Amino acid sequence: MQGRLRCLWLAGLALLWALPLAAQVEYGKLHAGANGELTGGYGGDFGDQQTSDHSLGFGANGTINGYYYNPRFISFSVQPYYGRSQNNSESQSITDSSGYMGTVNFFGGSHFPGFVSFNQNWNSSGTFGIPGEAGLITKGDSHGFDVGWNVLLPGLPTLSIGYFDTSSSSSLLGSDSSTASTTRNLNVGSSYRLAGFSLNGGFVHTNTDTNLTGVLGNGETETATDSSNSYHLSAIRKLPFYHSQFSVGASRSSYSGASDGSEENGTTDNVNANLNLGFPKLPVAISANYTDNIFGSFQQQLINSGQAPLPGLENPKSRSLLVMASTFYTVLPHLTLNGYVDHTEQYFNGQDYGLTQFGINVNYNFLRRIKGLTFMAGMVDSADQQGNTRVGFVGNANYSRTFGRWEVGSYFMYDQDVETLLVTYTTSTMNYGASVKRDLYHDLRWVGVVSAGRSVFEQQAGNGSQSESFTSMLMGRKFALSANYTQSNGTSILTANGLVPAPLPVSLLSASNLIVYNGKSYGGSFRVNPNRNLLINTSYSKSEGNTVSPLMLSSNGTTMYYGLAEYRLRKMLFTAGCTKFRQSISSSSTLPSVVTSYYFGVTRWFKGF
Repeated sequence: MQGRLRCLWLAGLALLWALPLAAQVEYGKLHAGANGELTGGYGGDFGDQQTSDHSLGFGANGTINGYYYNPRFISFSVQPYYGRSQNNSESQSITDSSGYMGTVNFFGGSHFPGFVSFNQNWNSSGTFGIPGEAGLITKGDSHGFDVGWNVLLPGLPTLSIGYFDTSSSSSLLGSDSSTASTTRNLNVGSSYRLAGFSLNGGFVHTNTDTNLTGVLGNGETETATDSSNSYHLSAIRKLPFYHSQFSVGASRSSYSGASDGSEENGTTDNVNANLNLGFPKLPVAISANYTDNIFGSFQQQLINSGQAPLPGLENPKSRSLLVMASTFYTVLPHLTLNGYVDHTEQYFNGQDYGLTQFGINVNYNFLRRIKGLTFMAGMVDSADQQGNTRVGFVGNANYSRTFGRWEVGSYFMYDQDVETLLVTYTTSTMNYGASVKRDLYHDLRWVGVVSAGRSVFEQQAGNGSQSESFTSMLMGRKFALSANYTQSNGTSILTANGLVPAPLPVSLLSASNLIVYNGKSYGGSFRVNPNRNLLINTSYSKSEGNTVSPLMLSSNGTTMYYGLAEYRLRKMLFTAGCTKFRQSISSSSTLPSVVTSYYFGVTRWFKGF
């Protein structure tokens, strides 16, 4: 069956590449054109887990676009590709990937515009994410379907309806683990102007199914099925003085999820109001927000971002009211003061909590004495029903200056504040970095960039994340040389797309949800084009690290060498490429994945119109 499908695919591509020779096809009221590339050559691959494979290969990619009757009536575009890898193209896939994507637009410019889009990918490379690192390489398939329609009748409320369905499955190279996920989403929205108000409302329904099998080596299958419904309504009204504006909104969200025998569900109601008074000298912004289920609001955020709700969290009754007012005043042309006050009332697990925060920031821009320097500094004083809790600080500075052939830039940001999501806790974040550029000789330039970041929940040691990175580049008119280094560590949770930093202090999460990560990656690349027809591109990358959870300990590593040479002669492109890849995961029962592949071929470019 697979062989027949491949034959049909090749036959379709052959027909596709015949179209460009005719420049454009017209059949009645159908107008279509195409362009693309055909690739043929000899390649092979071998590794520790497979026998050698050598054969003639075929690849292609292109675009078919056109319209029926009129471009505003029905227009379409399709981009198929076959046998594309980093050995024979600029693709970064270490496997020979194939697929297509397309879009059809209809009734454009009318009162009833709509579209349909679709995509399919086979055997494509992906990444299992690890914060601050390049991640681990995966191989898998995916497809998506998206359709939308709008009703835009004058004098009546607008209506928009959309639906999309996406699914993907992948395996982590060097292990016996795999992931699969499916997301289906239906959304309906409407807007209308009535008595000076801009009204907006809508409904969103989302279903997500996730399967994680042996990810990072625990050998078990974790399944999660989640669904959510969300209703929202908002109104905005401009006020007839000082360009002021008032807005109010309300929403209701419900979710339900089942994960390995445990069920999570909840409903959250939210009401918010905002008033912006545009006084010329002292504009004022006032806002209020009420939530009747703090835990449910947090879980809903996870579902909206494509993640499953976290199991094992207690879900006591909770509610929150936040009222905030802020303003700013320009003291001097380059000196501005910002101030705010907010008050939070929370009910959580049978107890009431109150927190008031006062903050003031100073912004100054040095233009004469210290050119290129701007800074902002401030402090936040917090108090609850027991008294003053602590003083938090916030500040950032930016500096950029040119000294002859040197260009220097730097930044520093620090924020220490009291958060009120899921009861009160203190966060501290710091980010800083610098860049240096130097014109060396004619078109030769050097660039160096350093950056670092740190984020912690201060109540518990080791609860947060941090990362550092360094990049150096030497660039000329015909070449570019670069090197990079990154290291990161912290506490994370597992999702279908990889690890993400823990969104809450560990005291609020189940220990089974937590994974501690620690790793580093480094590498370099060299790109040279001695003349306009010849291009040589090489790179090297290596990453290594470990993950620790209550159930497992895993050491992981990925190494890749890559080289590609291209020579263009008229519409012909001669290509030679090779890749050497190795990935190992110690907690897996399988041997490391080791593959070496190479390719020699020629590509013919066609332009239909």
